[in-house]
Amino acid sequence: MGASLSCALAAAAQVSHHDGAFWSRLGNPDKAAYVAGYSDATHSSLGTLGNLKLAAGVFHWKGADKILAQVARELDISGLPAPALIAYLDKVYSNPRYGDFDVGMAIELAAMRGIDAQSPSSEVVPVTPASSDLGR
Repeated sequence: MGASLSCALAAAAQVSHHDGAFWSRLGNPDKAAYVAGYSDATHSSLGTLGNLKLAAGVFHWKGADKILAQVARELDISGLPAPALIAYLDKVYSNPRYGDFDVGMAIELAAMRGIDAQSPSSEVVPVTPASSDLGR
């Protein structure tokens, strides 16, 4: 019984990396569900930012408006249609150079820079993976 419990705990403790390999293994319905779930989560987080703005005003936190506005821009993906965002992510991860780039960060980049909803296959804006050039 102890061995099966250990195996169950080890399986539950494994970390899933949401990177290019993860994205490439998803089918189209799963990609749509991932983007929808991510959108729901960011919408919820944006609501929490409203509370932080109120607290910043009450406690007179200097610079809070600027910081919270930046966070809101990074979280707001409401202007990105799901099919265009999926096509953008497919294009990003079609380049092996970006294989270790986190899916959430790629979505935030798309939100900050914008993507062309009319032409989802347009040129992808280059991104710099966090760990790719550190050892060079």
